[in-house]
Amino acid sequence: MNFRKQIIIFLLGITVVILGLHSCKSKKQIVAAAPVEEKVNVDLFTDILNNQFSFRTFSSKLNLNLSSGTKSLSSKASLRIVKDKAIQLSVQPLFGVEMLRLYADRDSLVLLDRMNKRYVKESIEDVKRMYPVGFDYKTLQSLLTNQVFVSGQTDVIYSDYDKFSTGQLSDMHYLLKSVDKKSGIEYSFTIDGNDRIALTHLIEPKDHYSMNWRYDDFVMESHKAFPRKMDVALASTRRKVNVGLEFSGITLDEDFDLQVSVPGSYTRATLSDIVKILTNN
Repeated sequence: MNFRKQIIIFLLGITVVILGLHSCKSKKQIVAAAPVEEKVNVDLFTDILNNQFSFRTFSSKLNLNLSSGTKSLSSKASLRIVKDKAIQLSVQPLFGVEMLRLYADRDSLVLLDRMNKRYVKESIEDVKRMYPVGFDYKTLQSLLTNQVFVSGQTDVIYSDYDKFSTGQLSDMHYLLKSVDKKSGIEYSFTIDGNDRIALTHLIEPKDHYSMNWRYDDFVMESHKAFPRKMDVALASTRRKVNVGLEFSGITLDEDFDLQVSVPGSYTRATLSDIVKILTNN
């Protein structure tokens, strides 16, 4: 082997080592759940709130998987949140071209269907009447960021522990359970030994709507644990839908605002029209 080839092989080797070290350094360790400790209700609730993921703004890349019956869809997406103000989900299935954009704030929900040049704009109150499983802005933000919520409240405080019944499911999990008095929706949080939400469950008994939002693969982000995987199961008497979310490239506390504008050439549609097209295709 001549000297030139030796130099090339040496440089390639160094490159591989550097890249290997970089990948090892950037890969975050999953924080495993610990067994639960005996706690009274107020102490458990206080620990949950103190250990919740905190942010001012949140952005992340997503791998999005949607399935209903025998049909499924996988896509790249991005999620951006300005805490307590607005949420934006952009679905980009091919070459970064946006197909759908979902925007929600405290008052309204807007969906842009880029492919068919249509849009949906509904008030949050109307959406709650159509899809009654606890839908409001605070609930959606809490579900996406692994946080406890109290139905009908915009903020959660330490004294809210008395709104929940508390029990121990196993040596690994507690259960917090409550009912929304206005709608009758039952909701609960399964809490692990690290005071993190492992599962959020909502059910509307009258019309048999339900939702399970499961969290997994917790890693440390800004000194607090955040789940890199979320699996959502939505069910009614007629349909079941599963959604998988995988987070990567999480960035916190950047300065940005979220707004949405509807192009003048778009025609208005209903939310049920969009849901029907998505589940059929």
